[in-house]
Amino acid sequence: MVHNGQRFSLRSDGQLERLTFRRPTKIHAADVWELIAKCPQLDRNSLYCELLLCSDFADTCVLAERAGAVVGWLSAYRRPSEPATLFVWQIAVHPEIRNTGLGKGLIMSALKRRSCQHVTHIKATVTLSNPTSGLFFAALARDLGAPIQQALWFDRQAHFKGRYDSEYLLAIGPIECSP
Repeated sequence: MVHNGQRFSLRSDGQLERLTFRRPTKIHAADVWELIAKCPQLDRNSLYCELLLCSDFADTCVLAERAGAVVGWLSAYRRPSEPATLFVWQIAVHPEIRNTGLGKGLIMSALKRRSCQHVTHIKATVTLSNPTSGLFFAALARDLGAPIQQALWFDRQAHFKGRYDSEYLLAIGPIECSP
C-alpha cells in the first residue's frame, strides 16, 4: 500500500513492518495535526495543542513512523491526581494501516518508558457512538490481563450543553508493566 509516496509493507499476520516508536518533539506537531485530520472519529485539536503535547507531554506521548512518515500517534499523560494512571487522550492511526495492531503498539510503547514505570492503571473516555474504541480498550484490557470498568464521566447535557455525545470513562487495571 502507498501513502504520499511511502510504501507500507504488511507481514502475513497483518502487522506492519519496520515501524519506529519514538518520543515526539515540537517538529512533529504539524504532522500529528495532519494525521488527526485523517481520522474523522477524533476531535481535531488546535495545532498549538499538538505543539504542547509534543513538547510538554512528550514523555508519555508516542509517535509511530514508517520510513520517516508519521503513521500513528498516542496522546497520553499521567493524571496529576492519580500519578499511577496513564490517561489516553487520543490514538490516531493512518486510515490505510488501521487494524494492524498499531494502536496497541503505541500504548505498549508508552508503558515501557521510564516515565510510566509506576503506571498501574489506564483510563480513557469513549462515546457509545464509537463502539470501535470500546472494543479496542476491552481487547487491550484482556491482553493485559486486567479488569475494565465503565462509567459515565462527561454528560452530554451537563458538561457539553448538548453539543457532543456523553463520554464514558473506561478504567483498566491494575496492570503490571516494566520499563
